[in-house]
Amino acid sequence: MSKKIAAIFLVMCLAIISIGVASAYEDEVKDSKKSNASNVIGSSDDYGIQWQMSYGSSFMYGARYEGPQPIGDCDNDGENELIISGRDAMLRVMEWNQNEKTYVQTRALHCPFYPIFRLDAGGFAIGDVTNDGKNEIAATWYSAIHKWIAGRYWIIGWNPWIFNNGGGSADCYIGDCNNDGKNELIVSGGPMRPSSTVPEIAIFKWNGFRLVKIAQWDDPDDGYVYMPGLGDVDEDNENEIVCGTANKVVVLDWNKETSQFDATIIKYTSGWENYPFACVCKDSDGDGKNEIHVGYYSPRITILEWNGTGYQTKYEKYWPGEGAIIEGLDVGDTDNDGNAEVCAGTDKIHILQWNGSTYVEEALITETYGDLAVVAVGDCDNDGLNEINAGAVDVEQGQNFMSWVFKYGWVGSS
Repeated sequence: MSKKIAAIFLVMCLAIISIGVASAYEDEVKDSKKSNASNVIGSSDDYGIQWQMSYGSSFMYGARYEGPQPIGDCDNDGENELIISGRDAMLRVMEWNQNEKTYVQTRALHCPFYPIFRLDAGGFAIGDVTNDGKNEIAATWYSAIHKWIAGRYWIIGWNPWIFNNGGGSADCYIGDCNNDGKNELIVSGGPMRPSSTVPEIAIFKWNGFRLVKIAQWDDPDDGYVYMPGLGDVDEDNENEIVCGTANKVVVLDWNKETSQFDATIIKYTSGWENYPFACVCKDSDGDGKNEIHVGYYSPRITILEWNGTGYQTKYEKYWPGEGAIIEGLDVGDTDNDGNAEVCAGTDKIHILQWNGSTYVEEALITETYGDLAVVAVGDCDNDGLNEINAGAVDVEQGQNFMSWVFKYGWVGSS
């Protein structure tokens, strides 16, 4: 974006902040049926297509983006929603309609100053950013926070620091990364021009009135972080950030004495095909401890775990000839057997389960295609059981960009 547009944006920010106006950029979908495909029959190893939608074949509008926390109760009504984003300058809020047995789009959220600026939310998350006991939606367009108030979503705050300093933001995550008992907004990305000093990890916190930047981690190798993970990965009862940058996987441990992150490199890679995109910190082997799951641009995953003194590789798998995994990686109980599965999305979705000694593929979803930047596990339809949301960020020429929801045992009607 040119310096002129950046200057105009900054002036508009200052003007709106100075008069204390809370701007709302949300469209209510009046006829939600027009935004959704009807139920379809389809299954792979007992996973049926509960819902699917085409976003057209245009690369400029159809590609679907991942958010590491896209499933949750974002309007605080006691039921989860699913949010879907892409290169169409909107965040779509999807809700399950039990009567029609399908997902309907109930809201469409936009960036600050829309439609003057039409930005894509490359990353987004549902969680309690303001620490008031209620969830909000965070998006990477100017690190904005959308909150449900009086029957609609309002933008209650944003921080354009990354944008104003020549950086980009690929994703965001809501969680307690400095172990103070309150959530922060972890925004990942890095510099977008040689002169930029924007770090790969920037930490923002809600101070009661606005988002303020409180910490950062700057990769000395000038990398770029896509989808970071958060969780206690070294069994010290405190959270760490895990991220991939500049062909290495790094664990960031908050040092309360220095108020900075201590970085530990746990894995090196080489070549663009082995660039680490997705990091997921969850328990996938049922031992009550989080493993680190890493997805690469090539169709490969690595699972690492803490052995008491360091991080060791527990499992690694490569699917030659398939689509790129990128950010299509998550962990959760997808078949309702009480055990978590690892879901890795290439152009297909590989569903792996720990058998006591290694991870084995127990199911393969083949209805998908393209490079699946989106693979997320959660309870989208509020029946207490998890579903899998998938979406393509890249497809072959002439193919449509799609979003799917798969459910174990689903046998819907057309």
